[in-house]
Amino acid sequence: MHWTRTDTARRRIVVAGLIAGPLLLVLSVAINLTAPADSMQAEFDAMATRGTLIVAEALLESVGFMIVLACLAGTAHALRHRGGALGTWGAALSILGIVGFSMSNANGFTLPALAALPDHKVAYDTAKALMSSDIMSTIGTVTMALELAGQAGIVLVIAGLIRARLISFWVLIPVALGIVLNFVGGIMLTTLIADALLAVTCTWIAVRLVRAPRQAWLGEPVVAAPSRTAQPA
Repeated sequence: MHWTRTDTARRRIVVAGLIAGPLLLVLSVAINLTAPADSMQAEFDAMATRGTLIVAEALLESVGFMIVLACLAGTAHALRHRGGALGTWGAALSILGIVGFSMSNANGFTLPALAALPDHKVAYDTAKALMSSDIMSTIGTVTMALELAGQAGIVLVIAGLIRARLISFWVLIPVALGIVLNFVGGIMLTTLIADALLAVTCTWIAVRLVRAPRQAWLGEPVVAAPSRTAQPA
C-alpha cells in the first residue's frame, strides 16, 4: 500500500473530527446549562425566553454527534487485520446512532417554535398533547434504541482500536463512565460530564492516530524494526 492523498485527507478529517465533534457537544450543553428541568411546564416556559439557545443547543449537539460518530466509524479504515470485525460492527452501529441522536434533538427545533406563539397556554397544551401522543411514544422508543446502538458502536470501535494495539485498554473506562452517568443522571450536569469524558477520550484517540505509523493507519501489520545490535549470522 502507498500513502496517497486520499489516505492523508481521510486521516486529517478523522483526527480533526475526533477533536472538534466532542467540543461541540460540550459547548451545546454549556450554553444552556442553567435551563430549568423541574417539569415540562417549566421547560416550555423557559423556551419562550431562550428559544434561540434551545435551537443552538439542538443544532450543536446534532452536528457534534454526527461528527463524532462518523469519525469514529472512519477509524475502522485502520482495522483491516486485528480488530477488523469489532470496528466494522462498531462503524455500522455508529451510523445508526447518527440517526438516533438527530431524531432526539428534533424537539429542540419544534418546541421553541410553539413556545414563541402568542397564545402561550394553547401552545403549551398543543406541545403537551404532541409529546404524550402514541406516535411520539413510538418515535421515542425507536430513538432510544438508535441512541443505544450508537453508544454500543462507540464502544465496539474503541475495542477494535484496542485490539489493533493502537490505543490502551484504559480508554474504555471514561467512555463507559460517561454512558452510565448520562443514563443514570439524566440532567444537564451529568450530560456535560459525559460529553467532557468523551472529549478527553476522542482527543487521546486522535493523538494516537497522528502518532501511529503509516502501516497502522493503512491497516497493514506493523513489523518491528530489527535491532541495531544484532549481528549477522
